[in-house]
Amino acid sequence: MKNIFCENCMKDTECKYDEGIISENIDGFDIEYLEKRYICSICHEKVYDEETSNYNILEANNKLREKTGLITIKEIKELSSKYNIGVKPLALVMGLGEVTIMRYLEGKNPTKEISDKLKLALKNPEYFEVYLMSNQDKITDLAFKKALGRVKQLELSNEHSKIYQIALYIIGNYEDTTNMALQKILYFVNGFSKKFLGKYLFDDVAQAWIHGPVYPEIYNSLAYFKKDALDSNQILANYEIDLNAKEKEYLDSIVPLFARYSGSCLRNMSHLTKPWIDAREGLAEDDYSDREIANKDIDAYFKDVCSKYEIVSTKDIYRYIMDLLSDIETKKELINI
Repeated sequence: MKNIFCENCMKDTECKYDEGIISENIDGFDIEYLEKRYICSICHEKVYDEETSNYNILEANNKLREKTGLITIKEIKELSSKYNIGVKPLALVMGLGEVTIMRYLEGKNPTKEISDKLKLALKNPEYFEVYLMSNQDKITDLAFKKALGRVKQLELSNEHSKIYQIALYIIGNYEDTTNMALQKILYFVNGFSKKFLGKYLFDDVAQAWIHGPVYPEIYNSLAYFKKDALDSNQILANYEIDLNAKEKEYLDSIVPLFARYSGSCLRNMSHLTKPWIDAREGLAEDDYSDREIANKDIDAYFKDVCSKYEIVSTKDIYRYIMDLLSDIETKKELINI
């Protein structure tokens, strides 16, 4: 029971909550929806407070949108959530006024043209990406990176990308992993995989960036985390990781060897590997580069490492890591002389 002003009785009365399906004609369309209301204990007429009135308006409007094919409030919320973007920056990205989508959420109906555009963006990440890239300057850098990251995650998911599955597996099992650390772990894990699995885990090609080997698609999909640890709860959810038992066993045995080190330490390790060094030949230390690290160079390097350190099991890789760490310390000492 709740005290509400009854317009029939012209005073506050004790009212009992009630709800039921009603039919209504709006703009020439017959619709049915669940109406929420109260019943006055004196005159037994329907009474509405602000909460039930707002609900009924939105519910009727939503049913009208479904009937006419316009995008629904639920779909607009899904669009915002899908691309990890707030409603104001979403409006700007889609070429609308800043408060336009907020008004749609409050009950104002979009035109058929705008509705179709929003529905296509909801359905197609590549279509949304075109608008995102075109209107990048209208939103903050963080909002842009978060939306672009989600687009890339969706694209990688739709492609059933193997490297993306492995990245998710690592992130899900090693909660303190940063984007920089992840890139180097992927590099080392894939480099040794041919020795233990007879083939590489994935075929993606790394680029020789300033801070070591990087897989651009994975990096860009997670760039909004900046230097923070990657949070699996903020990354595309409900994605099934399709790795076989042998692959998981390999990852479980080798990833901990590298994941214990910081991104900076792993970067320094990768800087000592010949494939990255060769790919950056002729470049200054801080020169930008998107040069690819040749797969043949990676193949030759890790084959040589396995031979030199007599690597039979993944535990033997520890000796190689210790030598890298020793070389890093020696290099630091030489710089400080």
